[in-house]
Amino acid sequence: MKKNYGKKNSYSKILLRWLESKRDEIKEQSYVKYFNFINLYISPYLGSKNYKRIKNKHIISFFEQEKIEELSLSTKRTLAFIIKSSFNYCTVNKLRKYLDLTDLKIKKPKSKVVYLTKNEQAKLENYLKDKKDIRKLGVLICLYTGIRLGEICGLKWKDIDFNAKSLSINRTVQRIKNNDKNAKTKTKKIVSTPKSNSSIRIIPLPTFLLKELSKYKSTPENYVLTNSTVFKDARVYEKYFENALKKCNIRNLNFHTLRHTFATRCIESGMDIKTLSELLGHSSYHVTLSVYVHSTIDQKRHCINKLVSYIKNK
Repeated sequence: MKKNYGKKNSYSKILLRWLESKRDEIKEQSYVKYFNFINLYISPYLGSKNYKRIKNKHIISFFEQEKIEELSLSTKRTLAFIIKSSFNYCTVNKLRKYLDLTDLKIKKPKSKVVYLTKNEQAKLENYLKDKKDIRKLGVLICLYTGIRLGEICGLKWKDIDFNAKSLSINRTVQRIKNNDKNAKTKTKKIVSTPKSNSSIRIIPLPTFLLKELSKYKSTPENYVLTNSTVFKDARVYEKYFENALKKCNIRNLNFHTLRHTFATRCIESGMDIKTLSELLGHSSYHVTLSVYVHSTIDQKRHCINKLVSYIKNK
């Protein structure tokens, strides 16, 4: 039997009221994402329940569904945010008694960070060095700055300061679901401000990279990857990266590997976590610690050799 999400005290109604209350506070892509997540995941399970009677056990049961457990970490965290925020909305507006959801935390499973080895990085850089193709700049920039795919696609020449030897991250290119019923495509590409305040940042550039960039420098409003006022589609650019790896006979890796490679090389060279965190645009250095504090076999060997040297020379 089909559930009635529209009944008087249904949680689905509260979710939509909460979302409307956030409309002026959040970006368009966030509004669209929350709307879709409510309809796809939350309402089918909790939507018909009386929001005044929902308890922690119902929320726990929701996240224990096989359908929800199989979702990505990011999606599950967004769902937790929507649920927490909507019940906080109820409390603030005196619609129901306070529901304590402080223990609702979506923990990240530990996963191995994948990055290019030093040999693989050298092969890729040598391959790109001989190419007279402006698209190569994106890969080189990401290898030495760690910026995200959307950020490199949104980078304009005016964001690169050749005098200060730095680049500024001011925008990102994203693909979001198109909710326009008359639209011919299911998704649309937009240029927006970065995901958080910490993502808006200035990153120093090495001299060799500035020299390479100067060969292609164009008018300030042009995007770096296209040298035109039209930005590069992230999917298309990721395909370019995949082809470059094939030409170099390097294993198949996604574009985000370049960000991991930059972070790993920084740690290997002795960079402190706080500086690395700011360069990556993380919200706090705790995020950087949780993702990148790992030791390579070379680092471990170096530490053992230092230990032996210390003991023998004592």
